[in-house]
Amino acid sequence: MTKRPGIFAPRRASDIKLAGALFCFGGMEIILMLTLAEALYPGYSVHTNTISDLAAVGRSTALFFDPAIFVWGLSWLLGAYFLFRRSGRRRSMVLNMLPGAGVMLAALSPENVSLAVHSIGAIVAFIPGAIAMILSYRVIRSHLRYFALLLGLLSLTSVGIYFGAYYSPLVQQTLGSGGAERIIVYPIILWMIGLGSYLLALGEPNEGSQ
Repeated sequence: MTKRPGIFAPRRASDIKLAGALFCFGGMEIILMLTLAEALYPGYSVHTNTISDLAAVGRSTALFFDPAIFVWGLSWLLGAYFLFRRSGRRRSMVLNMLPGAGVMLAALSPENVSLAVHSIGAIVAFIPGAIAMILSYRVIRSHLRYFALLLGLLSLTSVGIYFGAYYSPLVQQTLGSGGAERIIVYPIILWMIGLGSYLLALGEPNEGSQ
């Protein structure tokens, strides 16, 4: 019986490297811009303030942080596209592109412009994103797969707590709005950088068949 080639087939080495570069760039770019925005935002509290506060219209940090969020989402969307475009796995492509589209939607509609649209973008980003992280366990062929699974479960559990108990003491008196949101977002960023590094290695000559 002929073994079905995986999504990381050697003939797609260039796509794999491009996807890896996009994932790495998106993850690194957003974590650096997030740190910069937090440092420049007057009186910012990681406990009280959400990440979205940094991108609110009228804040000086929005001038560079809104574009940074959009670039993060675009990098995620394009990375997923190049990773799956020749795999024949359209459902996997859609699932992995959805989070990037959600991030871009949230960036285009800051929380103080349209909270409803911004929230929809966040949900589209966080839930499919966490699911994609968990499912990446099935295609990663290194110990990174275990970290991907754990980070995905942590992010998905945090999504449930954040949206299901936002105003409860469980959130507000422990991690706070900002801390709870970061337990969703940081695992995603770590996964993106880890997956990107893995894909870059796979895209090197004689490495694609691993």
